[in-house]
Amino acid sequence: MTLSGPDFKQMLKTAWSQMVSDPLAAQSVIDQARTLVEPTELESIELDFHSGWCLIFQGEYLKSLTPFSNALALAERLNAIDPTMRICNGIGMAYYNLGRYGLAERYYERSLELNLQVGNSNGTFAALLNQALLHFQTDDLDNAERLLNRALGSDTREVSLENLGEAALLQANLHSKRSAFDDALLGCRAALKFAQQLNYWHLEIQALIAVARCQRLQGRLVEAETTLMVTIDHPEFDREGVSGLSAYIELAKVRASQGRFALAVMAVRTGLKRSDSPTLSLTQLRALEVLSICLEQGGKYQASMRVLRRALDVERKLQDQDMRRQFEVRQLQAKIDEQRLENQITDHENRLLKATQARLQLINDLSRELASTLALEDIAPKLYDIVSQRLDVHFVSLALNHPTRQGVEFVSIIDNGQAVPVYCIPYQVSDSRAVQTAQSGEPILVGDETDKEDVNWVGNSQILPRSQLFMPLVHNRQVLGLFSLQSRFADRFSQEELELLKSLAPFVAITLSNAVSHQRLFELNQALTHEKTQMETAQARIEHMAHHDTLTGLPNRRLLSEFVDNKVREAAETGRTFYLVYIDLDGFKPINDRHGHRIGDQVLVVLGKRLSQSLRKADFAARVGGDEFIIIIDDLEPATQVNGFIKRILSVIEQPLKIGKEKLHLSASIGVAKYEQHGQSLDELMHHADQAMYNIKRSGKGGVAFAGAQKLG
Repeated sequence: MTLSGPDFKQMLKTAWSQMVSDPLAAQSVIDQARTLVEPTELESIELDFHSGWCLIFQGEYLKSLTPFSNALALAERLNAIDPTMRICNGIGMAYYNLGRYGLAERYYERSLELNLQVGNSNGTFAALLNQALLHFQTDDLDNAERLLNRALGSDTREVSLENLGEAALLQANLHSKRSAFDDALLGCRAALKFAQQLNYWHLEIQALIAVARCQRLQGRLVEAETTLMVTIDHPEFDREGVSGLSAYIELAKVRASQGRFALAVMAVRTGLKRSDSPTLSLTQLRALEVLSICLEQGGKYQASMRVLRRALDVERKLQDQDMRRQFEVRQLQAKIDEQRLENQITDHENRLLKATQARLQLINDLSRELASTLALEDIAPKLYDIVSQRLDVHFVSLALNHPTRQGVEFVSIIDNGQAVPVYCIPYQVSDSRAVQTAQSGEPILVGDETDKEDVNWVGNSQILPRSQLFMPLVHNRQVLGLFSLQSRFADRFSQEELELLKSLAPFVAITLSNAVSHQRLFELNQALTHEKTQMETAQARIEHMAHHDTLTGLPNRRLLSEFVDNKVREAAETGRTFYLVYIDLDGFKPINDRHGHRIGDQVLVVLGKRLSQSLRKADFAARVGGDEFIIIIDDLEPATQVNGFIKRILSVIEQPLKIGKEKLHLSASIGVAKYEQHGQSLDELMHHADQAMYNIKRSGKGGVAFAGAQKLG
């Protein structure tokens, strides 16, 4: 079966009508159309154009660039303006969603120019709206409002309801950003009206979320919660991905504002558990951050910390994903540019039948040699190997243009086959032809200057150049750099050869762009690795601070509890017991009162070090209060050794301390409890040891006492 022209157009119309609500079904219709027709070139453009938009509505933005670029290359070759402007709008949308705003702006601008050229009011409105959305996304509210007002101020009679609805929602969001909530709600209502007319459920859900956000910011929390519950109950809500999760985030904020933190936590977790919730996105990261805050405000600090760690992990993965995606986009854009250039070159060759096989061979050799080149220093030698054999040149240089640094940087110079030291030329050297080429973006051809005086030649060889060519390397409308050639022959570069080198320049420019991107990616990887190391170091420092006393560096009560729990399990397995030694300093308060807290803190630091140094490897010391310490020691045989060991600790404490010019004396009251005999948990052991210690305290001087026993001395 072969489709007729009207049937083919009807299938495309059907696919377009299904695009928003069911892009997979729309793609199925397009695939069916491909099998039922042998498409003309214009029909192939339409098929690829519709496939690109199907991928856009499926969220496959990177994949959409392939059919769009195929369609654009063919449309440009046919000089078909109508599909070209529609395709540019689609490519701009893909790059916008990939976060490549510069490229998106470039294609939106081109779409706008073409739509204005042919007087397409709906296309002009869409291009202006997309540019306004782009500026809104980057918080450039003034330009976003200017572009939106320009769109709304045009003739909108031929503008689609879908575009008008999107414009109303953007206007509402702009008002909301400027805290004009009443105006924002009017915009939301307009968007809802358009959405209901179109049965455009995605726009309706977005508008409802925007309404709830305005209500929350106005303090109308009950109304906001009601609006969000209506949104979540929407029959098409389960088909929402990012917007669906955004609704739960907004609901959590409403409940948190009411102090209902448990319900706020429940809302975010429900959103994250949805099957269609984005697994790795900025919205997921925002949801985790909101969840962490709600848990913290609800007093769930450990849970909050776990969620925060998960958020940091998602942020790192997003950075990695963004880096990979940017690299893929650059590669794809390079392929698109290369394809476009190859098409231009092919068309040029078809129009100029006098072009020779040698010229084509030169282009093929250069593109093949440069295709895999990613190192800046390798480009000029490969260029030299190719052009020196065909154009009688003995000198090739490659330079980068640095407008921000106001100069031209030569990255490679080959003179008569030998590398020459590189250098930079500032823009102030206005008579430099390299500078002139970089700033003007136009080639400069020098026929013969051998009779001129005060001409500075670059290079180390004895060959005197008579003719020179400086060729700019332009990529994405920017002069990335230039290459220059020198020949010993006067007027060596004919007009035909100049055109040939102009055709070669885009290939060199793409290679130069890829090499610069590769170098920046390498530097970015190094920066990310460094940042990861810093984060891991900070995390280790936080973990240490959570388990150690900040003054003495000794373990704190939390780490003591974990250690005792391990000792209890070990005792259950091996039968070995242990002692808890409770130390309370005597005479510390008078030191603090007389000499101040700074001296007191130094006393505690010194005593902490003394205790650590007097213990065995298996023993454990912790600071649990202002002047209170706990020591855990294994059982000793015979039992009298325990008494001697603890008395040695007391003698260590009682040794004089010299802090600055002060010589200070301290003692301690020490209570000792034995595992199992006096308790089987940290609290029980501390209780009995504490009682024994206070028996010593009441006697008025330092000493050691075991729980349930008399003072040892």
